[in-house]
Amino acid sequence: MKDKTKLLRLLETHNNNIKISNYNLKDKFTNFEISKLDESCTLLYEIQNNPKTFKRYSRGSIIKVKFGVNIGSEFSGDHYAIVLSKGYSMYNPILHVIPLTSDNSPHNINLGNILYNKNKIDELNELYKTQKNFKNLKEIKNCINYYSKNKNRNSFACIKHINTISKLSIIKPINKFDYLHKLKLSKEQLNIIDKAIIKEYTNINILKNKIINP
Repeated sequence: MKDKTKLLRLLETHNNNIKISNYNLKDKFTNFEISKLDESCTLLYEIQNNPKTFKRYSRGSIIKVKFGVNIGSEFSGDHYAIVLSKGYSMYNPILHVIPLTSDNSPHNINLGNILYNKNKIDELNELYKTQKNFKNLKEIKNCINYYSKNKNRNSFACIKHINTISKLSIIKPINKFDYLHKLKLSKEQLNIIDKAIIKEYTNINILKNKIINP
């Protein structure tokens, strides 16, 4: 592609983004400008650093993901998510995840209050009492305040929005005291999700009926 053509297309893209921004829309467009900046920064990081290894995440782990601003009803925004992938090596750059939302719709699975972990909060409060370093005190308090916002908020798994993401889209911990990476769904919760996925995306029940009653 000629340089002039590339430049014209980039300028058109820029102008379209400006127009979208000027609409001042809410919902998935609330942080449109930040989302587009993050997207470009992540792509630039990928090109300049060409990472070969990535952190491993076990199945049932809870992460926070930048889903970006997507077309129509595709999942958008920054959301927590449940890792579905299992046994992926450090060389695998992707994960399969189910996004979490606070939307209590009939299609979503109520996982309860999984983000506010009282035991972890209590540990942070005890740690706060023993700290003398101002930076540590501030970081511990930031984590306590951040997760305390979810104290009375349930999380719902969006089965209809199972997604494949790049690990580069995962949001880094708040700081070294962030306990999110230590959280994991129970086997019972994962079983509920597995059954919902089978019901939503397969014909296993139909096949069983055909085998039993040919």
